[in-house]
Amino acid sequence: MQKSRILGAAWALLAGLSLAGCSTWSDNPSIRGNPQTASWNLSNAKAGVTQNATAFVPALASEYVQLATTLDQRGDVADADYFARKAIAAERGVAVPPEALTAWAIPMDNATGFRAELTAARQRLVTALDGGARNRVPALAARAQASFDCWIERVEKDWAGASKSECRTAFLAAMDQIEGKTATAAMGVGTPINVFFEFGKTSLTREGREIVGQLAAQMKANSKATVTILGKADLTGSDAANLALSRRRAEAVAAELRRGGVAANRITVQSVGMRQPPVATAKGVREPRNRVVEITLH
Repeated sequence: MQKSRILGAAWALLAGLSLAGCSTWSDNPSIRGNPQTASWNLSNAKAGVTQNATAFVPALASEYVQLATTLDQRGDVADADYFARKAIAAERGVAVPPEALTAWAIPMDNATGFRAELTAARQRLVTALDGGARNRVPALAARAQASFDCWIERVEKDWAGASKSECRTAFLAAMDQIEGKTATAAMGVGTPINVFFEFGKTSLTREGREIVGQLAAQMKANSKATVTILGKADLTGSDAANLALSRRRAEAVAAELRRGGVAANRITVQSVGMRQPPVATAKGVREPRNRVVEITLH
């Protein structure tokens, strides 16, 4: 209990200090990682990962290991080393904050607007984290933080393509889900609750199970409540395949609700495949926010 209070205070202090650091900018940051230690640090970070972590800190460590591994495979060895060290710090229980923009070479706002967008995104993230997301939805909060850090890294490396990067879309999807979880807690009748899926998959993610589990508990407490479950897919593949895929995703959510004690006659399952995407994209685009099941409480 004492350790938890100390760690909570550390998170609050780091959040305040790192937010304060966003008021100035650097276009020539110092080197963050060391290519010579990348292999060693990544190996140690992988060894320390907690499988299927449910608490925020180990989940964050796992997310940073995935990010470091991706960067290493891409050849960004210095940044792979940096994020591997963030993973190791999290594995040791150190309070690791989201990246401050001052540490990265972000293009000037008068040319791109990235600084303003990233500053607003970071404020949104820190507000959610300090508002209890680390405890309420730890896996989602960890994914949001690591995706934000990944997004900043992408802006520095490829600012022209960063607005379409998977890091940015993953961050936005995670934040939408975190904020949607708040709506779930308030039993937001008529407001869709989003459960997102991996590409081509129909099994619920760890975050998805958290959301559906909370909704099931709330529906058990409100015996008159019913839900409509609407499955969707992105615009990759054929219409027929995506219609079937979105149906299986909706059925997976319904099954999870039934496992949580919600009677089948209170659940309506529908699917539209790629026909009503939440985010308009060109055909063939893998958009994470379109791989979704929308749950509407009645």
